[in-house]
Amino acid sequence: MSMQDSNAVQEFLGINLPHHSAMSQARLNALGEGIRSGVTPTSLVSFSSSGIVALIGPLPSALQVVEGLDERSTCVVIATEGGKVGQTETRDVNGRTTAIIFGRPTSISGYLGNFEITLSREEGDIGVAKSMGLAGDAIDIVLDLSREPLLTQDVLPVGYFAPRGDNDALLIACESIPDLKGQFQKPRYVQYNADICAHGARGIKGCRRCLDVCPADALSSLGETISVETHLCHGLGACTSSCPTGALSYSYPNRADLLNQLRRVIASFREQTITAPSILFFGGEEGPTELSAAVNDLPDEVIPWKVEELGSVGPEIWLSCLAYGAKTVMMLQTSDTPLSVLTEIAKQIKQMSALISALGRSSHAIGLIALDEDFEANCRQPVAGTNDDGGRFASYGGMEEKRAVFRAAIDHLIDEAASVPEEIPLPNGTPFGEVLIDSNKCTLCMGCVAVCPAGALIDNKERPCLSFIEWNCVQCGLCENTCPEKAITLNPRLLADSNARMARRVLNEEEPFKCVECGKPFTTQSMVSRMEEKLSGHRMFSGDGIRRLRLCEDCRVKDMFKDGG
Repeated sequence: MSMQDSNAVQEFLGINLPHHSAMSQARLNALGEGIRSGVTPTSLVSFSSSGIVALIGPLPSALQVVEGLDERSTCVVIATEGGKVGQTETRDVNGRTTAIIFGRPTSISGYLGNFEITLSREEGDIGVAKSMGLAGDAIDIVLDLSREPLLTQDVLPVGYFAPRGDNDALLIACESIPDLKGQFQKPRYVQYNADICAHGARGIKGCRRCLDVCPADALSSLGETISVETHLCHGLGACTSSCPTGALSYSYPNRADLLNQLRRVIASFREQTITAPSILFFGGEEGPTELSAAVNDLPDEVIPWKVEELGSVGPEIWLSCLAYGAKTVMMLQTSDTPLSVLTEIAKQIKQMSALISALGRSSHAIGLIALDEDFEANCRQPVAGTNDDGGRFASYGGMEEKRAVFRAAIDHLIDEAASVPEEIPLPNGTPFGEVLIDSNKCTLCMGCVAVCPAGALIDNKERPCLSFIEWNCVQCGLCENTCPEKAITLNPRLLADSNARMARRVLNEEEPFKCVECGKPFTTQSMVSRMEEKLSGHRMFSGDGIRRLRLCEDCRVKDMFKDGG
């Protein structure tokens, strides 16, 4: 490897890998091969800050902090004690005029350059920026000195600091604030396709996995779809890896570019060493620094791969690495990995481990590891089901659609397995499985078809018939929540036969019920029976009126108004 290529690898990883052995040199060569082509750029998200800082806390403490702030910062103090809510005054602090408004904030929203802080009083809420005549009616930076800050999410907005009484954290905030004046940009990490989102439909609630795992509160529900506030998004990625349909996708890099890179790096290492490598994903701001401290404990056959954030690499990528010829896939937990992201990764590992275990691979082939005293041993942990001497490895790449990648990886792993069960049971929450219909309850109303976001449930325009394509089902629960008769349950599983997964099969069907007056087919016998049962006591359907339920819509109207009735 040339010095230029070696430098490119070091720059990509943010760490300096040892290369004294033949295998460690092969690792460097493979990494160089993997990154030789760039990735598709993403769009940028812009911030504009004029440097106005709002300090929230008791007046004496806030003024003391103002004294220590760089003179380039324009300060506004929101004094949480003393004074009437909304009362304003000014103080001279080391020759700098500092505006003060009294009151305890009841809400804070926004991000760098666009924070809104609200104070409540009986006469009505007060917007701090607007009431004080600040430029743009917004505050650029917030330094919340409260012991219990108003914003408590795991990952705070850019420009919001909450030291919680920690002097070191306060010092870091005060040193950072002067640099947050000007124009800033960051990548747009996440793309959203509402057309395939399973969050909701027709007023029915469905999947909310992305909302539950976002540590930055950058996602919100809009009823049937979600909203992504790109300024709040830190690109932690768990929303994209947890999304069952691929409606949310990571774009830095995108899935297709990442797959191409990983395929090349694994293939190159195997060609040079006839050894299956392990892939170690790491990311975050602290990832390179923390891994550097343990780099000498990293076995030569372990290939570290830096991603923007650990949560951005989902199960379809893990399975693809195994299909490309990796022995194990490991995710490195670092000090700045949010708990919600770690919890989601652990959940997904459990799901995928159940799948690969059924195919004869060790459940340890996918894992989450930490930089502790067992780090080297965990990296070297032997796994079953790996062929170092050869075998057929997957070559697909360039695919962006999540379900297509899943299918390619799963089909390859099944084809290469020595023994495969017909059906693989999976944990709840896994995005594969079947819909079970209780035909004694189902009236074939087709409400489930109307809300299915993935085309898994299908009606028949010619007759009352509900069909199902299992591979399309993402187990989002919309159909189950929609069914008025509670006739639907979900069963997470994977059928080993790809053709069976893709086949259209009938879940329930009936002969159509024909109007007793004109003979026109208009519903099902079960629907008529259910309506007769529910409406038998209604005055409009008493006596001979119950017969109207056996009439089509045209004949029912005629019957209701005949003879002036």
